[in-house]
Amino acid sequence: MITYIEKRRKNLLCRILSVFICWAFIASTIMPLPKAEAQSVNTVLNLPAPGTMMGITPTFNPAMIKGMTIHLENPLQFDFIVGTGDTGLEGEALKDEALKDEAQKLIKYFMAALTVPEEDMWVTH
Repeated sequence: MITYIEKRRKNLLCRILSVFICWAFIASTIMPLPKAEAQSVNTVLNLPAPGTMMGITPTFNPAMIKGMTIHLENPLQFDFIVGTGDTGLEGEALKDEALKDEAQKLIKYFMAALTVPEEDMWVTH
């Protein structure tokens, strides 16, 4: 292995590559790369200045299934009670459609949880 390296060291391409690597290393230690301006990044991303203490953000309560009604005459028919939380999905017609979509998603999650076998459930304590 050592003889192979000794032979390769005499090659012109190997010498040029070695000189270039040495030059790049010395240049990077003598002339460090310019530092990025923190101010320009903060103004573009609308971030606070470094070292500024941030206040606590208010909590967010998502839409949740608050309850359900099971009909005795048809035990597979459910009526779900969905709380809107802090989503603001109540009132107008457009918001009403958004609330229905969100409720459908929650109901599908609930029904999927009912259909998963118990041995496939994994709960971390």
